[in-house]
Amino acid sequence: MYEHASVVSIQPDGKITVACQTSGCESCKAGAFCGTKGKTFVARNSAKTELSIGDTVELYLPPGRTILAGFIALLVPILLFPVGYYIPALVVPETSELFRVLTGIGGIAVGFLISRLFSRLKADEYTPQITRIIGREES
Repeated sequence: MYEHASVVSIQPDGKITVACQTSGCESCKAGAFCGTKGKTFVARNSAKTELSIGDTVELYLPPGRTILAGFIALLVPILLFPVGYYIPALVVPETSELFRVLTGIGGIAVGFLISRLFSRLKADEYTPQITRIIGREES
């Protein structure tokens, strides 16, 4: 999946901070659910292309990895609720409903921790790559 973004800053370690363009957001299918409107995120400049602030670049986000990251971020916490809910009943059959709900919520919390750990460990693999410069800002 290819997206367009504007270069906001260039960090010394080679990471580029970019922001989604409004025109790209209008055509995006996930626009209603998007949390990046007006926000910045990091992209990799693997090709070591000479960039400057304000350039419009094309980003490549591998569809399979994007789907997997969304699955881990959203579905793992939801799937861990029933696990947390039913495990106390398997261990102690007379467990109260309130305790089971609380352990279910604990399962959601564990799911978010797993998601956070995954994103920290695999951040470089799931960072969008800059493929080319679309337009340069005139100085």
